[in-house]
Amino acid sequence: MSSYRKYKYEPYDEATPQRLPRLHVAHISHKRTKPKRINPIKVILLGFLLFFIFFPTLKNTYNYTFINRVKNSQIKIDAKKFYNPAQTAIANMHLFGRDFVSPVEVKRPKMAPLKLNREMTTLKNNLQYVINQYPNLQAGVYVWDYQTGNYVDINGEKTFSAASIIKVPILLEMFKRIEAGHLDFYEKFKMTSYYRTGGSGYLQYRPDGENYEMSDLAAFMIRTSDNTATNMILSAVGGAQEMNMALQSWGFSKTHVSTWLPDLYGTNTTSPKDMATILYNADNPDFLSLENRARIVEIMSKVKNTSLLQQGIPDNARLIHKTGDIGEMLGDAGVVTMPDGRRYIITAMVKRRWNDYSARNLINSISSVTYNSFAANNL
Repeated sequence: MSSYRKYKYEPYDEATPQRLPRLHVAHISHKRTKPKRINPIKVILLGFLLFFIFFPTLKNTYNYTFINRVKNSQIKIDAKKFYNPAQTAIANMHLFGRDFVSPVEVKRPKMAPLKLNREMTTLKNNLQYVINQYPNLQAGVYVWDYQTGNYVDINGEKTFSAASIIKVPILLEMFKRIEAGHLDFYEKFKMTSYYRTGGSGYLQYRPDGENYEMSDLAAFMIRTSDNTATNMILSAVGGAQEMNMALQSWGFSKTHVSTWLPDLYGTNTTSPKDMATILYNADNPDFLSLENRARIVEIMSKVKNTSLLQQGIPDNARLIHKTGDIGEMLGDAGVVTMPDGRRYIITAMVKRRWNDYSARNLINSISSVTYNSFAANNL
C-alpha cells in the first residue's frame, strides 16, 4: 500500500480572508545588552605589572642570579642599601672595572694588618727628594721595618695598576686552597688554548694537551711572570670572582682582579700598602703553614727580572719579590733581608707615560736610598 497521503483540494477564494496559523516562539527577548565598561585604572596597573615582569627578561637587563648587578652601566645602584648583609658577604665581586656588589665590610680580616709604630721621617724626606727629581712620574712607596714597626708612606694607599704584581695574592690564595684541601701542590693541570695568552712566559708556545704540576705553574707565574700559567692557577682558585672574595675577606679594598693576564691596560689594581701587607702575611704563621711559607720564599727568591729593586741592594743582601711592567706602570714589591738579619718590606709603584724608561731609574734610586738608610741607621 502506498504511503502517499491524499490531501483534500480546496479552491482558493481571494474574497475570503485566510487566517494564518499563529506561531508560538518562547523565551525570545528583544532587550539590548550593554557592553561591559573597562576600568582604566586596572588596565594601567596590569600594564605596569607585565612591564616589570617581562621587560627585563626580554632586554636581558638582568641575568638569572639575583645578586648580580644590572648590566647596563648607565644604571647606578646603591648595592649596599639594596642588598642585605648576608648576600653582600657571599657575593662580593669586582669585575670588568665595576663592583657587582658593594665591598664586604670585614671587621676581622683574615690577614693580619701591619703593626705600625712611627713614620721614619728622615727616610721619607730622602725618598721624597728623589721622587721630586722625576716630575713626570707619579710614585707610590711603602716601607715597613720588621724589627720596629716603623714605616714610610708616600701615596701608600693610592690605587695603581697592579700589572704582574697581582700574581703575589694569587699565589697566596693558591696555597690557602691547598691547605684547605681543595688543591694539591703536585696536582697536574692540562694546558689548553683556553688559558693560552701573550705577553711574558713561554707556556704560550707549548702545545695543547701537555700536563703541568701546580708547583711548576706557580714557579712559572712568579719567576718568569708567565701569564698563561697565571691564568691556569687563577682558574684553579675559582676565577676572578673567587679571588676577589678572598681579597675582601683578607681586608683589602684597593686590590682587585678584573681580568685575566696579560692586563695590558691596567684594570687589575692594588696599592703599595695593600701589597706590603700581603707580603707580610706571606710569612705570617697565623695565615699559612711553615711548609707553604717556605715554598713561597723559595719561589719568590728566584725571580728572573732583577732590574728594579735588586739594583739598589748589594749582592750579600737577599730579596724575595715580584715585579710588574706594563705601559703605564712599573713596579716592584719585595722583602729585603740584610746581611745582619734585619728585614724590611718595600713596595715601589710608578705611574708613567707609556713605557717611560725613567721609571726604572726612579725605582733603582728608591731601593738604593732605602737600603743605605737602613744600613747607616739613618731613618
